[in-house]
Amino acid sequence: MIVIKRYRNRRLYHTSLKSFIVLSDLEEMIRRDERFKVMDTATGKDITLSVLTAIISEQVGGWRDAAGSKELLRAFIKAGGNKSMSILKNTVLAGIGFASLTRKKAEELTDYLIKSGELTKSEKKKAIMELMAKVEAGTKDAKTKVARITTDVEKALKKISMAKRTDVEALSKKIDKLTRTVGKLEKKLE
Repeated sequence: MIVIKRYRNRRLYHTSLKSFIVLSDLEEMIRRDERFKVMDTATGKDITLSVLTAIISEQVGGWRDAAGSKELLRAFIKAGGNKSMSILKNTVLAGIGFASLTRKKAEELTDYLIKSGELTKSEKKKAIMELMAKVEAGTKDAKTKVARITTDVEKALKKISMAKRTDVEALSKKIDKLTRTVGKLEKKLE
């Protein structure tokens, strides 16, 4: 496990790389599934949880669906220490996304939750089934949205195509008119 030291000035020091890092570096480490713990140099305490919370806090600021995100966070806070499966699942799905959740990842996630005491072994199968059902529903919803957007784009392109065809016909008529006018002028000049 990688040890990250946090100094009083809140700077983070990666002990293996022997260099200072920032929260976004820790976020990348999480994405690469690298395990680390953050130790406060002043107290010697493990402060990994508060640092992870800071990472989440930064991410929340960039969420597109502000209203939905606020409600998710409110529900999470309201649940407090209770083991609320629906909030946990929604939080996880918001973090990792529907498309990237495979059955294997769902099993790994539930195993982690069992290990950390958030789930019991008897809840594992139900949790996996519910997660996969959400993935399927989310995928279906995404396909529907993509189909709708594709149809809208096709309609817009047809309108543009029709407008261009109409423009070409109008220009063609103007060119014909100009050609006749030039012909008449040439006759007058002769």
